[in-house]
Amino acid sequence: MQQVNNFSIDNIPKNGYYVSKEEKKENFYQNETHIHKQNVLSGAKATIHRLSNDIFTYFPKGFQGSKNSDFYEYLSLGMVPYLIGSVMMYGLYKGANGFFTSPDKCSANAVANKMGAGILLYGLGKWASKKLAHTLIHASTGVNLDMLYLNKVNELPEPGQEKGLVRTQYPGVFDSVAFYRIDLLDKDSELNHDNVFWYRDKIAKKAGFKFPLNDPNMSPKIRALKARTTAMENVSKYITAALGVALGAQNSFKDLKFSKLFIGKSFKFNNLIGNLTGIYKAFIQSFPQLWKGTERNVFTKYGGKALLILSAVSTLLTWLIPTIAFKTNPNTMKSKVDTKKEFEVC
Repeated sequence: MQQVNNFSIDNIPKNGYYVSKEEKKENFYQNETHIHKQNVLSGAKATIHRLSNDIFTYFPKGFQGSKNSDFYEYLSLGMVPYLIGSVMMYGLYKGANGFFTSPDKCSANAVANKMGAGILLYGLGKWASKKLAHTLIHASTGVNLDMLYLNKVNELPEPGQEKGLVRTQYPGVFDSVAFYRIDLLDKDSELNHDNVFWYRDKIAKKAGFKFPLNDPNMSPKIRALKARTTAMENVSKYITAALGVALGAQNSFKDLKFSKLFIGKSFKFNNLIGNLTGIYKAFIQSFPQLWKGTERNVFTKYGGKALLILSAVSTLLTWLIPTIAFKTNPNTMKSKVDTKKEFEVC
């Protein structure tokens, strides 16, 4: 009988009954809904994907009454009215400049600069407040409320199509309080950490549980964290948005002068750098101008100070209130039991 000396589980062919861990992962990430790879660019990639689909896919589908329009697309379309309204507000002052006299044109440009800065800083303020609070919450609790998953949607055939399309979406894992995607978190833990409870154990440790739990059900904690954070965000992000509008209304933006980017057919890179530098300087100067205010009335004198302070405080509270509640554990019977001692069941 021939002796087999080099038998190994790794030598079993791929088309046999054995499937390696690497093959399982590759097949899963290629064909199934899964946690999206989280890195510095993942959020930007998802935002660009949503925006491009809003304009070229979701918006037309909605107007056509497509049977494949879903709730994700409905929520994603929230960016479209903001963009349309922003362009219209800016265009009201900038678009008719060709019909104005020189003094009127200067006045219209000054207002347009403030309007444009206010529009940009309104969105930036909302984003920055939310991002800062979520970053602090992630560091304190281990729950990344900005975590995304890649969802592949098999659509029904539209009229004239033989087969429905497969579309990619980037929803948030914690978008739903009641039905967040714990199944995807467990699957990701199993594939990447060889422990289906790896993510739950990490959250339990952050919550203050000092011993390993047999069944670390952290869903109540996570749901409460998400609910409190959302409630606080609904206040804080609009305070910071108002701050952005107030910063845009300062004289530092009024006096901005922009150089032309194209002269003839040539692009002037130095003019682009100069324009961006001017915007940055105007932004930095707007803070002391808003803090100082004007002596016109009580509101203009103290309103800027109030907005700056309220924005900082509300953002910190959006982090602190959900985090403190997350780390506060009830004095349950299980927490009183010393699991290192032996017990006799009667």
